[in-house]
Amino acid sequence: MSIEITVSRDLPMEPQVFLASQALLNGELVIFPTETVYGIGADAINDEAIEHLITLKNRPDNKPFPVMVSDLAMAEQFAELGAAREIANDYWPGPLTLVLPCKSCLSDACVSNDNMVGIRCPLNPVAQAILKLTGIPLAVPSANYAGDPPATTTTEARRVFMNQDVAFRIYQQDPTMGKPTTVLKIEKSMWTILRKGPVSADAIRGYLPQGVTLAGA
Repeated sequence: MSIEITVSRDLPMEPQVFLASQALLNGELVIFPTETVYGIGADAINDEAIEHLITLKNRPDNKPFPVMVSDLAMAEQFAELGAAREIANDYWPGPLTLVLPCKSCLSDACVSNDNMVGIRCPLNPVAQAILKLTGIPLAVPSANYAGDPPATTTTEARRVFMNQDVAFRIYQQDPTMGKPTTVLKIEKSMWTILRKGPVSADAIRGYLPQGVTLAGA
């Protein structure tokens, strides 16, 4: 049975958040809000935790889990930022997922067949508190079964994965933005918008290196 916590947007560091962070370090799953939608998190390096997440989400094998990090420095441990460093520096923390060449260490379920990983740094203070307390990258897909809409409110987050093995459910008083992140794949000669979101194509164009084109706009 899940332990449920409701936190204030201004005071995300309630003692229960420490316990939820410890649960993640122990390989358990935790539902928590981001600025976009509610996510369900697992240790992105712990293969057993990731297998649990795969089973719960019923996620296709060809769809890697996105990874959350606390800051740019943590992102650099697991991905090659390259020419995306400037846009990451300006838009992180925030609703931008960058698909980048993976370095190592992450669970295979977080890495695509062409060795790319989707990484983002969330703006939400609860998500940031968890990432800083754990000090590890977290695989955090949206809190929903594959193919269903993601949870954006406390009511929806309570209903998802009912009676499932989720250690903690952390709720915030206000709804999330409700719109998933912009997903931008970074390659040497082309940047591709894989999913449109809060960061616009016009904004992205301002960061394109010379000779690089933008697809999917």
